[in-house]
This record gives sequence, C-alpha cells and structure tokens, in this order.
Amino acid sequence: MSNEEDKLDEVVEALEQEGVSATDSVESQGIGDKVSKVFSLFGITPDTVQKWLGIDECGCKKRQKFLNGVLSSNKENKE
Repeated sequence: MSNEEDKLDEVVEALEQEGVSATDSVESQGIGDKVSKVFSLFGITPDTVQKWLGIDECGCKKRQKFLNGVLSSNKENKE
C-alpha cells in the first residue's frame, strides 16, 4: 500500500469512528447533493470556503442546485 492509500484509510477510519458511514441515508436529489455530502465529510462546507477565501458568499449552493438540475438522480427514475 502506498503512503497516500494509508492516509486515505486513516481518514475513512476516523470518519467511521465519528459515526459516519458509506451507507448514511441522506436523500440526494442529484450530483450536486452528492458532491456537497462528500465535501462536508471532509469539513469543506460553504462556511469554510467563505472563511478560507475571505468572502461573504461563495456561490456553493447555487452551483449545487445547478448540478442537481443537470444530473438529477430523479430524472433517471422518471424516464
């Protein structure tokens, strides 16, 4: 196993110890929700992005909504 794989395994183990699992049942409407969920597992939220960049609004929610519209999980079920 490479050093990078070891680090990723450590992250997964730490998340599992915090009660986060791959089977958490969070309703996702599309790819935007899925990306947001994965980012937030690593502590990357709109608030943290705004703090890192020193801005009031990052546009994260707008991008999330756009991605949901473009690649919605529900579209596949309706067709």
